[in-house]
Amino acid sequence: MEVQDNSWFIIINPVAGSGASVQAWKQLKPILEQANIDFQFALTKHPTHAVSLSKKVVAAGGRRILIMGGDGTANEVLNGLFLSGVATDEVVLGMISGGTGNDWVRTIGRHGALQQIPRSLRAADTVAYDAGELTFTKEGATSKRYFLNITGLGFDGFVTRELAFGKGFLSNTRYRYWAALLKGVLRYKPNILNFVIDDVPFSYTCMSVAAGIGKYNGGGMKQLPFADYNDGKLDLTLITTMSKFKMIWSLPKLKRGTFTGMHQVKTFQAVEIKIDSEEEVFVEADGEYLGTTPASITIIPDALRILRWK
Repeated sequence: MEVQDNSWFIIINPVAGSGASVQAWKQLKPILEQANIDFQFALTKHPTHAVSLSKKVVAAGGRRILIMGGDGTANEVLNGLFLSGVATDEVVLGMISGGTGNDWVRTIGRHGALQQIPRSLRAADTVAYDAGELTFTKEGATSKRYFLNITGLGFDGFVTRELAFGKGFLSNTRYRYWAALLKGVLRYKPNILNFVIDDVPFSYTCMSVAAGIGKYNGGGMKQLPFADYNDGKLDLTLITTMSKFKMIWSLPKLKRGTFTGMHQVKTFQAVEIKIDSEEEVFVEADGEYLGTTPASITIIPDALRILRWK
């Protein structure tokens, strides 16, 4: 593979959003050709394929990657970038969202009409963006994953695990997500978590833990309303114990980001967060189930250059 550094390589996940991304690509491809945009493209063929694709693209000289998919696809591209051995801030990442949750773009901004995309690709204006490094436990061993939006533990991890492994008759991803969410509300029980936040230890019984760089997760829930994507800090929100009725009643506030004044909610900022528990607690990042505690989360300041849409 050979890729010019000023050429765009477009990675499309054809199953993202029940086919929404590949349909958008069918419309965008002739627009790019007519605008004489220099590009190559590939469709992912299996889970984690975007990791190896982005790694190969960057290793081959590519420095501009456009992602067409969901948050999970973006996460895979990010991890391929870190595995490439090239300085991550040398590469421009653009995102055309077409997944189920589409949470990351709620922070970085959505593209406009498809006809306007060539203008942004030519200019390649960027903003600096932090990344996160997550270590967690998988099959008894410590694993590592990079993320660009939010990592979640507890209730959040339970829901993504249900999506990954749960059995059900629903084929539509969005319906499956709401079914997993309802199951979590009915069945998930809080756990005692032991934290070390920038060397300060404490413990809480938590229903949900969210730490990250972006503001939104769970399909538009503003769980980190004070997050700033290039301030060099992780934002952390803990939701402690509350009744199932209170959880459901609080969802509108969670969606608006106005829930932080509730006494069951604690917010922090940190550079490094370590989390452990007596019982295994599920861990996810960017909407993908990964493993369990113990876990640690670290900020990587100004790690990325993200395309600014015009």
